[in-house]
Amino acid sequence: MAMVGSRRPSPYGEAVAEQLGLELARAGVVVVSGLALGIDAAAHRGALNAGGVTVAVMGTGVDVIYPAGHGVLADAILAAGGALVSQFPDGTAPRRHNFPARNYTMAALSDVVVVVEAAEGSGALITAEAALDLHKEVMAVPGSIFSPLSVGTHQLLRDGAGLVQNARDVLMALKLGGEVLDDPLATPQRLGFGLRRERDGILSHLSDVLALNAAEIARKLQLPIAEVLGRLTALELDGAVRRHQDGYVRALRRGKERA
Repeated sequence: MAMVGSRRPSPYGEAVAEQLGLELARAGVVVVSGLALGIDAAAHRGALNAGGVTVAVMGTGVDVIYPAGHGVLADAILAAGGALVSQFPDGTAPRRHNFPARNYTMAALSDVVVVVEAAEGSGALITAEAALDLHKEVMAVPGSIFSPLSVGTHQLLRDGAGLVQNARDVLMALKLGGEVLDDPLATPQRLGFGLRRERDGILSHLSDVLALNAAEIARKLQLPIAEVLGRLTALELDGAVRRHQDGYVRALRRGKERA
């Protein structure tokens, strides 16, 4: 399974990518991504956290780590039994025109391509187009209607891409769903979609003035950040909270706090 998306994701997108990578790797799926910042790195980290195998397809030679700060991540991928893969010879530097070709290779190596957060015109959409050319299945994770990072993924969904609500959706697309339905470790629980809206637990920690970010709320509630982000997204879409640059605040309705 290849996972691609924005290099500058929202906290929600990054958390979803890491959780998907973890649960799919735990179910025995090889997670393929591009070693880039953002969604790629989150997918690799999730697979590594599950003790699984992940493959990085590079737009450079395998001896040229890009971005340079991902040397530790690349070493961890190899140490866990994964691979660094490139169609370019050793010593090839990162060049803009290398990466669309790299994206095609990612699609070719995978049975399913999942897009997590992609703005209009995002390079992640090149991977989706390549997958369609190769008759591979394309799936997408829905996001906030207020986020420009959702434009590309929502377009894919409108065009018929498979909906990813949790890891089980991807496993079913890979024809693996029946093998893990009874495995509690492989059953996705907290990806932020279809969650019961336990509003009091979050809203009681928010004011209508002082913004809190998702990580602070997760610490206060002692919950995984992926779950908190999912609940915040649901509350935001419902108009119960508002998102600011510094975090989230409780919305007001007719002069009163909305419960």
